[in-house]
Amino acid sequence: MKKAILLLVVASLFLSCGDFLLSRDFRGGDWFYLYNRGAIMPVWVRGNVQSETFIIFLHGGPGGSAIAAGNADAFAELHRHYAIVYWDQRGSGISQGNARPSSLTMEQFVEDLERLVMLIRYKYNNPSLFLMGHSWGVTLGTAFLANLVNQTHISGWIGIVGPHNMQSMVQHQIEWVFAKAEEQIKLGRDVNHWEREFVWYNSNPSSLSVWGTDNFRRHRRNISNLNGVVYNSSSMPETPTSWIFNSPYVFPHPALQLNQPMLLTNNRLDWENISFTHEMHKITLPSLLLWGRHDGIVPVAVGSEAYGLIGSENKYLYIFEHSAHYPMVEEPELFVEKVKAFIDEYR
Repeated sequence: MKKAILLLVVASLFLSCGDFLLSRDFRGGDWFYLYNRGAIMPVWVRGNVQSETFIIFLHGGPGGSAIAAGNADAFAELHRHYAIVYWDQRGSGISQGNARPSSLTMEQFVEDLERLVMLIRYKYNNPSLFLMGHSWGVTLGTAFLANLVNQTHISGWIGIVGPHNMQSMVQHQIEWVFAKAEEQIKLGRDVNHWEREFVWYNSNPSSLSVWGTDNFRRHRRNISNLNGVVYNSSSMPETPTSWIFNSPYVFPHPALQLNQPMLLTNNRLDWENISFTHEMHKITLPSLLLWGRHDGIVPVAVGSEAYGLIGSENKYLYIFEHSAHYPMVEEPELFVEKVKAFIDEYR
C-alpha cells in the first residue's frame, strides 16, 4: 500500500513538472503529424510564419530529436525572423507508429523528407524553403538534394558539422584524436593513457565505426575526453536532468531512448558504407557549411572536403573558432548572424 502511494506521489510530481514545462516551452506554433509507411512523425512549426520563409531542420543521430533541439537559444532568435520546421524522423525522438525495421533505409528517410516538403508547401502556400541539417541531418539532407527535382523546391542548403562519407569521417576522426592526444602528451597530461590509446588504435584500425560496439564507445569516449564533442562545457545550458523534462511528453523522452540510434544503424541503414562523395557535385543550390574548429565527431577536414565537392557557385564555409560539434549552442549569436545573412541573401 505504501509503495502504491509513493508511486502515485512520484507520478504526480512528474506530471506537474511536465505540465509546467509544456506550458512554458511547448505551446504555440503549429503541431501536426506526418504519416508515411507505418511511421507517425511529429512536426512542430514555430516562429515567424508571416515571413513566408521556412527552415526545415534535420536533426542528428540518427535517432535524435528536432523537437528537443528546438529550445536552443539560437533557434529562439531565428524564430523572430523565420519559421522553423522541427520534425522527428522515423524511429527517432518522439516519433510513433509501427514502422518496420526494414523501412529504416536511406531511401525511406529521403522519401519521408520529400513528403514533409510537399506538406509544408501545401499547408503554408508554397513559402521559400531552406534546408538545415545538423550532423546526421547533413547526411540526410545531402541524400535528399542529390535528387535534382528535390532541389527545385529548396532555396538554400545549410549544413552544420555533418558527414557526407562515413568511412572518410572515421578516418578524419582518428587523425584528429592522434593530433589532439599528441598535444596532451607534449603538455605532460595523461601521458600513459594516451600512449596506451595509440597502441589500441593501431591494433583496431577497421572496427571503430561499428555503432554500439565496445571499440566504437571507446573511440567516442576519447573524442569526448579531448573536448571534441563540446569544446567549452560551460556554454552548454542543458543537463541530462533537464533533458528528461524538456519534452511535451515526460516519458519516454528522446534523451532516454538510447536504443534508437542502435535500432536505426543495426538494421537497414548500412551506416558504415554511406557515401555521397560522388553525388555532391549535383548540389547547385546556394550552400552554407558551418563547422566547429574543435569538432572531433565530424572534424573540420570533412567540412573542407565537402566544400570542395559541392557543385554550387554560391557556397560558403564558415568555421567557429570556439565550438566543437554544437556551434549553434556554443556560439549562438555568431551562428544566428551567419544563418540570417545567408537566408536573407537567397530567400
